[in-house]
Amino acid sequence: MTNNSQPESAPVDHSEEEAAIAKCVRAFYEKARADDLLGPVFNGWIKDWAQHLKIMDDFWSGALLGTQRYTAAPFPPHLKLDMTQAHFDRWQALWVPAAEATLPESIRGKAVSIAEHMAHCWGRAYTTMKSQMAQA
Repeated sequence: MTNNSQPESAPVDHSEEEAAIAKCVRAFYEKARADDLLGPVFNGWIKDWAQHLKIMDDFWSGALLGTQRYTAAPFPPHLKLDMTQAHFDRWQALWVPAAEATLPESIRGKAVSIAEHMAHCWGRAYTTMKSQMAQA
């Protein structure tokens, strides 16, 4: 009698990538908090930086590794902020070098691609929705 069942695969160890994601998130926010355009937004809105960094670690872990620790909708909280497309462009301009400097090659390209997509699509959606909200 043969056993046709497949052996269970061992969980994938993403500890190196998780550490790199945390390093990237912190490198980005160090630059963003000191930035003339982004700093006032982040520093004026985020009160608990440890909590925010953990949330961002979870978001990027999900986006890059498929973990499911982040379950919220990321866009709606941003509608409370006063931003323009320039903010999203600057976010991308700071995120990409942080990702390139800290992330392993296995996830670096994906992080850059996601950031480019988010800056473009979120920026357009944000400005459209803010305009509609102002007219209502």
